[in-house]
Amino acid sequence: MLNTIDRAGKVLDLFTAETPEWGVTAVAARLQLPKSTTFDVMASLAAIGMLQQTSGDRYRLGWRVLHISRRLMSSSCLDANANRRVAVLAHQLSAVVTIGAWDGQGVVCIANASTDGTEPIVTDAVHISGHTSALGKLLMAQLPWPTVEERIERSGLPKFTEKSVDDVNIFRAQLISARRDGVAMEYGETFPGQSCVAVGIYQRDHRAIAALSISVPTERLLSRSEEYCRIARRTARSLVIQNEVPPG
Repeated sequence: MLNTIDRAGKVLDLFTAETPEWGVTAVAARLQLPKSTTFDVMASLAAIGMLQQTSGDRYRLGWRVLHISRRLMSSSCLDANANRRVAVLAHQLSAVVTIGAWDGQGVVCIANASTDGTEPIVTDAVHISGHTSALGKLLMAQLPWPTVEERIERSGLPKFTEKSVDDVNIFRAQLISARRDGVAMEYGETFPGQSCVAVGIYQRDHRAIAALSISVPTERLLSRSEEYCRIARRTARSLVIQNEVPPG
């Protein structure tokens, strides 16, 4: 049963905006699975609406994925107007504002908006770097260190810029600081000249279910870091249903 669930998850992960359609043969080759097994998994996913068959042995994501996505958002403690609030804040600050959550595999973008006239750095449902982004540092700080270590052993700490953290001890110190202070920062670790501050979005049990980040040019964040921290925390509180208050 667990193998089947794992395979189904890996199949679904293959469907992206760049590769929206897959055939059984191609999926079997990519995942190194028997073609018969791959057919059974994809046919089962199609039977419950997670995939839809297009022609022959080719499939696309099914509409049930959208239904589940909407149920996820409506059942979370995030305010229904989260996307609008993110867009308004991005416009007010001339910044990139992002909400991300940890999905077990990494940091996934829930909402993202940038200054008018520019494109968002990331799009919804896209995974964001965990170890170089402020969002990732804040969310990974909530995990037990052995879990983080396992992820580092599996994926390493690849550098995206010359400032990206690639030392395990430094990274652990960053996570300890983020967990203690409830705020994480990165300076040019993901994109040169662009830096971020992130804070948690908390439930009543003081568990960070997501995080919000504000990304601006590095020079601006260096001179206004405290201001952006206050704005991020205030916005994070406003995004939670019933105005749940974060720790500290």
